[in-house]
Amino acid sequence: MSNFQHKTTAWLATATTVVMALAPQQAWSWGHTGHVGISQLAIQALPSEIPAFVRSAQAIAQIGELGAEADISKTTGLVTSATGNVTTTRTVHDAERDPGHFFDVDDAGMVIGGVVPLNQLPATRQDFDTLQRTATSPGGQTQYGGYLPYAMLDGFQQLRKDFGIWRALSVGLLTATTEPDRAYFRFQLQLRQQLIIRDIGHWSHFVADASQPMHVSIHFNGWGNFPNPNGYTTAPIHAPFEGAFVKNYINFVAVAQQMRPYTDRGVSTMEQRVPLYLAESLSQLIPVYQAAKDSGDDNYKTAQPAEIAIVTKQLAAGASELRDQIIDAWRQSASISVGFPLVRVSDIESHAVTMTPLTLGSD
Repeated sequence: MSNFQHKTTAWLATATTVVMALAPQQAWSWGHTGHVGISQLAIQALPSEIPAFVRSAQAIAQIGELGAEADISKTTGLVTSATGNVTTTRTVHDAERDPGHFFDVDDAGMVIGGVVPLNQLPATRQDFDTLQRTATSPGGQTQYGGYLPYAMLDGFQQLRKDFGIWRALSVGLLTATTEPDRAYFRFQLQLRQQLIIRDIGHWSHFVADASQPMHVSIHFNGWGNFPNPNGYTTAPIHAPFEGAFVKNYINFVAVAQQMRPYTDRGVSTMEQRVPLYLAESLSQLIPVYQAAKDSGDDNYKTAQPAEIAIVTKQLAAGASELRDQIIDAWRQSASISVGFPLVRVSDIESHAVTMTPLTLGSD
């Protein structure tokens, strides 16, 4: 049983009668332990308005493990050397996906390159790439310098669509008048539920990444070659912060206790919400480095109180934000369209439009 499981089993059993999946926990980005913990705590904290299949013990275990999947699936090339350190060929998969894990913002609140302000992100990843290509320093930029907010938005919009389809299918099952139609809707609902669990799990990784302050800053692994009047460490602290430190020293009961209540952040769209979340994480970058300094330059090697406090805080921030974004996806899903030609989900739920197998499959 993993360290995360040892620390949370009793609490989970009391809170939700969950039996954790006995899967090996390895060190990955935020650490495998951190990603599993954030994803599971978010699902644990969902309100009853979210469909029960998302909140089940099985879903909690599955979504938790899938929270680490975006790291586990890295390095997809064929092995070119198996002697010493393994090396692999560069692949489309890695080149396309790896930049979705981070977003480098400078001390003035500008995305690296100095063209795009964090609080004025373009609507699409394509628009972001177009603007980044106008940057003249350092050395020109593209979306592949990091596009984490767009990975979050992409996953959110997929989940919102998933939920909309699930709602429409649920109405179809209730109103179907023939056994073939009912069989169709039962099968489609089962399939959609599997997709929803997978889509939440995979997307949860990126929401969690954004709660790690070094994932959203130019100071991503030590302060780096920048003005450093406070004398913050230049040691490579990224991996220790999010990996071994979490696995060895963090109590996930304390993380759960620090999760904040739901908030819409005072905005109505995810395009508005994501930059606010990133700015919130970025505001904790100095505390991350200050905690290391105040701990005698421990640099997240041992269980120093200041370091435990900031890591616990950020894990709780990730779990809270993930829970909130799932809630928002559900609440917005009645307002989208499904099928071809397009039909509003709200019209299906109000029975203004009859849901049939042809709604989603009319070609």
